[in-house]
Amino acid sequence: MDVFQAMDELEANRLASVYVLYGSEIGLVDLFCDRVKHIGGFTSIARFDFEEDGFEQARLELDTLSFFSEKALVHVRNCVALTSQGKSGSDAEALEAYFENPAPGRVLVLSTVADKLDERKRITKAAKRHVVVQCTKPKEPEALRRLKRFANERGMNITEEAIHELWRRVGSMTHCMNEMEKLSVYALDRRIERADVEQLVARSVEDSVFDWIDCVAQGQIAAALTSLQGLARQGYDPLALMALLARQIRMMGLAKTHGDGRETLDQLAKRGSVHPFAMRVAAKQAQRFALRDLEMLTRRIADSEYDVKRGRRDPQQALETILMQAALAASTRSSPRVQ
Repeated sequence: MDVFQAMDELEANRLASVYVLYGSEIGLVDLFCDRVKHIGGFTSIARFDFEEDGFEQARLELDTLSFFSEKALVHVRNCVALTSQGKSGSDAEALEAYFENPAPGRVLVLSTVADKLDERKRITKAAKRHVVVQCTKPKEPEALRRLKRFANERGMNITEEAIHELWRRVGSMTHCMNEMEKLSVYALDRRIERADVEQLVARSVEDSVFDWIDCVAQGQIAAALTSLQGLARQGYDPLALMALLARQIRMMGLAKTHGDGRETLDQLAKRGSVHPFAMRVAAKQAQRFALRDLEMLTRRIADSEYDVKRGRRDPQQALETILMQAALAASTRSSPRVQ
């Protein structure tokens, strides 16, 4: 089950002895542990790292009776024994044995940053007798609903517009929750507005790349160069950017040659194996280019990639040259012409 369903079930059912969490959203793992702590009335969470500590210390914590009769909640991170990267050994064997006979009145939460568990392993089969929870990126409606709840539970005063903008920029529950904590400190007692998010939260690399390509396609040379400098500071590889620009030019060429009414943009998107929205954007951008210019740019990008990979040209210089040629071709074409 997914982590949100699991958290909802925590409030309706008695706590299980073992929870196995996997996925890239580590913030959701922490959120799940906090929810278990709250619902179970635990005073603290004992935390261990499987790769560094093994399982022995966690097992000792789970098996030891507290003098004050406190219940034990143990979280073991990086439990690679459940993945294809993990190796067998005494710690994996001890964990597998614990799956067979968990300590009564204790809760063990295991987590690993992995897209999936290794179903072939005996230890994974033993783990699946307990509650297995997937912590992956949710769809937007669920993410927005959960972020709103996250804010309410922590007394954050934030507008829905700000939450939408935050998700658009970040696109990760873990990063969104971290940014919301920072925004709350920044705003103090006032409401967090969309303008605060726009001012303080960096845009994703994907958004920056989209804007850069759009500047090139619009013939905005100065804006395209400024955007390119920003991408360079973010560490984006010039060859990767060149490949993305080539892909966009190919989509524009497809829209130019086949978008004459014989095929819809959705059909063109299917032909080009791209999202319909991306094809609609490319079709609009293609209006600024002559077909011969798109063909010329495709050839020059291929030549530039060849030269860069063989050390004949500097990658950044080659990219800037292509950028100038593409932006110039767009800016000198004031109106669409029939091909």
